[in-house]
Amino acid sequence: MLEKREYLGELDIKKDVSKLLESAFPIDERPPTKYFFKSLEKKENKLFAYYLNNTFIGFTFLCFYQDVCYIFFLAVQEQYRHQGFGGEIIEDIKKSYPDYVILLCFEEIDPKYPNYDERVNRKNFYYSHGFIDNKMKTNEFGVIFETAFIGKHQVDFSTYVEIFVIGFGEFARTHIKQAY
Repeated sequence: MLEKREYLGELDIKKDVSKLLESAFPIDERPPTKYFFKSLEKKENKLFAYYLNNTFIGFTFLCFYQDVCYIFFLAVQEQYRHQGFGGEIIEDIKKSYPDYVILLCFEEIDPKYPNYDERVNRKNFYYSHGFIDNKMKTNEFGVIFETAFIGKHQVDFSTYVEIFVIGFGEFARTHIKQAY
């Protein structure tokens, strides 16, 4: 069972998360590391690192707005993938925030992309943990994403934008569009 540690400024967690953030997410799908950590000054944003016997396994970055818990980032170190850790992290989020709608996004599923199979696997992974289609696609800094949720209701586009503003600032309003 993984141990969850909330990031409260610890340098060891920052180092572990920074390295994984940069290796797991393409540059066009993540903020610069300094902005990532600066955003944690807002009380609505939380970062959790997960460890097994003091070995860093992965992390999740969550943003809370109204009754929505948005999973901005969830990553597991490459050598620990496909061992159930990502699912354990999702189940921990669901258990920790049962009264919230839990929302996430993933890259658009379309055979035109070279990593189509990887995208399908990611979507299937989320759906296997109870997520369902939120029926909204977004264009974020030129990347198309699909959204999925668990909970009482779908999340509309205006709420989605507010989550990003809380997460990373006002500039998000001009860089997130609804995609069709």
